[in-house]
Amino acid sequence: MERQIYSSTSEEHGIAALKDSDRFIYSVGVSTGGIAEARMAKTSATRKIIATTLDREGAKFAEKQWKDAGLLDQIAIKIEDVSAPLPYPHEHFDFIYARLVLHYLPKPSLKRALEELYRILKKEGRLFVVVRSDESLEIKKNSIFDPSTGMTTYTSQGHSYSRYFHTPESIQAYLVASGFQIQHVKIYEEQLCTDFHRTLPSEQIDVLIEVLATKSF
Repeated sequence: MERQIYSSTSEEHGIAALKDSDRFIYSVGVSTGGIAEARMAKTSATRKIIATTLDREGAKFAEKQWKDAGLLDQIAIKIEDVSAPLPYPHEHFDFIYARLVLHYLPKPSLKRALEELYRILKKEGRLFVVVRSDESLEIKKNSIFDPSTGMTTYTSQGHSYSRYFHTPESIQAYLVASGFQIQHVKIYEEQLCTDFHRTLPSEQIDVLIEVLATKSF
């Protein structure tokens, strides 16, 4: 039986933000199931995508999906920590896709990551960011906030997690401090999935913050 893949408003927005001229794409934290990267590749046969993750099992799963779709000549998976120095030259990528990944980083790591993303993005290139909002229902009770890191520890479905739940002001401030110019900010609800394969929807609707930013100089 074919698995049901749940749709994503934030993914749709990220794909829509791509231009035909965007040839080199950097996807920070491979998307759930590698779906977004496959869609990016299929819309342009000359597009090259590097997707990163620290999850080796997730990397294997995504790579198999791309292999089955005949896309491995366009998409490469890398085990990389975006908050560490990246092995790419200055101004290398046309577009950076960072959906639901930067909220894993505490304050110092987030600052370093955005500085690196700014460095490897071409002038006039764009950065698409989606992070979870501090309006998310999961942290409205039984959560602990650490102001030194920005991280909130909470329990969901019997498991403990730590994330940086942003406000529109906080994520914009980090982006601007790294040199980016804000093009738009959107706030909306989305039902996320609890598994990497994107087949198990969460019990709650989440609140997301989307930012599109550019490197202008």
